[in-house]
Amino acid sequence: MGVIQLFWLPDYFKEVFVMGKLFAFLLIVLSFSVASAADKKEFMTADELLALQSFKGKAVTKKGDPAHGRMLYTFYCTPCHGMQGQGDGQLAKLLDPKPRNHTDGKGTRPGDGMNDRTDDQLFKAITKGGQGISKSVNMPAWGDIISEKGRWDIVAYLRAIAVPAYIAK
Repeated sequence: MGVIQLFWLPDYFKEVFVMGKLFAFLLIVLSFSVASAADKKEFMTADELLALQSFKGKAVTKKGDPAHGRMLYTFYCTPCHGMQGQGDGQLAKLLDPKPRNHTDGKGTRPGDGMNDRTDDQLFKAITKGGQGISKSVNMPAWGDIISEKGRWDIVAYLRAIAVPAYIAK
């Protein structure tokens, strides 16, 4: 069964030995996690993460709750798009093409900004992923994972972070 035979030790010492090995293992794993986070200098405290998840902006769309969208965005989207939505997440450096900057409402070329996209286009991109809208295959399809309401909440959040501010048409 893979259990260490400690028949010669009293029961108390057996428990201490096994717990000590478990503690040592967890300590090693934790030290690697902290060391890798310190190397990146991009880790944050739980309080900082919660502060980022709380959204106090105002909704600019009729559908969706941007506060709930922020929570979903933090969980599903920040690995690629970054905590502020600027396309600079931890995985961004590994991706080609780079993830979209969701805060860029105007874009560098006409028709290229987030504000140039319709709510339905953003919803479709979240639902079907990049490949589903003839864009990057790196963008996963979230339609089977995030509820329809949750996807509309993310759209509402995206509208709220665009600069210049999105004006509903």
